[in-house]
Amino acid sequence: MPALQLLQSYLDEIGTAVLVGDWETYRNHVHMPFTLITETATLNVTTEADLKRGFDSFHEMLKFQKVTDYVRLAESAVDISDHLISGRYVSHFIAGSHRIVPPFRSTMTLRLIGNTWRAVAITNSISNMQWPIQVPRVDQPLKGTDE
Repeated sequence: MPALQLLQSYLDEIGTAVLVGDWETYRNHVHMPFTLITETATLNVTTEADLKRGFDSFHEMLKFQKVTDYVRLAESAVDISDHLISGRYVSHFIAGSHRIVPPFRSTMTLRLIGNTWRAVAITNSISNMQWPIQVPRVDQPLKGTDE
């Protein structure tokens, strides 16, 4: 499967898992330790308990904000090796017909472990400084959007 298609499939599956609160699917698609890099911090998630705390917090935020669509659209992806890909995507958080935060870009690195692609690192254009992420803090709208 081409890297871009693989990344989009991964994003769709994990986005749905977070939206509906499917911890098992999410957990099986994240490799520990996991690194999240924002504009202001490098956050290392080293334990399953910390990962679960972040998952629960993010899922609860989506529910509280009444997010109906958590959409991440892959823009580009490359095969670094047979077991490693990296790709860029844009995230959208929508409640009905309203954006919760402006769209923002991220880059994700996936590693094939066994038969499962797992996230090992994400770099986001958000400015959150601590784990778990309560609400993505987007300081600058994407260029070319009217947000």
